[in-house]
Amino acid sequence: MKQQKHMIALIAVFLALSAAGTAFGQGQFRTIGSIAFSYYSDQRYGLDWEDVFIAPLPAGFYLVAAASGVNTSFSDQTGGRLGLAFDLPGAYYGESSYALKYDWRENSFLHTAYLSASYESEPALASISLTGEFSASSMGGVLSPALRYTVVPELTLSTTLFVAFHHYEPDEQFFNVAVLGSGEYALAPGILLALGGTFSTVYEPTNQYEKWSILGGITVKPSALLSLKSQLEYANAMKAEINPHEIVSIRLVADVKFRSKD
Repeated sequence: MKQQKHMIALIAVFLALSAAGTAFGQGQFRTIGSIAFSYYSDQRYGLDWEDVFIAPLPAGFYLVAAASGVNTSFSDQTGGRLGLAFDLPGAYYGESSYALKYDWRENSFLHTAYLSASYESEPALASISLTGEFSASSMGGVLSPALRYTVVPELTLSTTLFVAFHHYEPDEQFFNVAVLGSGEYALAPGILLALGGTFSTVYEPTNQYEKWSILGGITVKPSALLSLKSQLEYANAMKAEINPHEIVSIRLVADVKFRSKD
């Protein structure tokens, strides 16, 4: 169970990256499906998936609905998410949602509230999000400010900070700080290459250590209505005093729009 807690910060990183791909204000029906498989050097494995559906509503609002699951050798959760995204005056937009998951191994529910606000101009995107997680035996939250800037039309740089705190009954405290940095370069029209990495610190009552990862991927956009992305990541947590390990994971994402922009 502790190994699952160790991954909270990086799981938050992936969730934030998925959410960043759901920019609003396009007036389109949209579905974003993702699936990731992870293999641990201590012979554990992980599988998580999510399917997000976005539908435009009147007055600049968007319905956001999602189904997701985490099925691993140490966790088994299934749930859904429902929320609203909204356009704000100027170049601002945001999202508010609630997710409910059931943990089949712990026989308990996990509640998650999510709130984000973003500003997007021609070269830059700045955003901040707050996630709160609650269950019968735990509570916590993740604060994530992010910045993305297009240096030249072919190159975009981005960075995200993640600060996570969780309390587990009766007296376990977990504190994670993670930084994600990445760059995306257009190799050709519709083909983007990404390279980046993460660095995080984990603070636990009996186990404090640093971990890092390297990630790379490629995005192919055959049309304005379809985007396909693959991402490979290597994570190193060998400095952990308890159960040191390495992780290799691959994530596939399909972003499909059902109607061209008005």
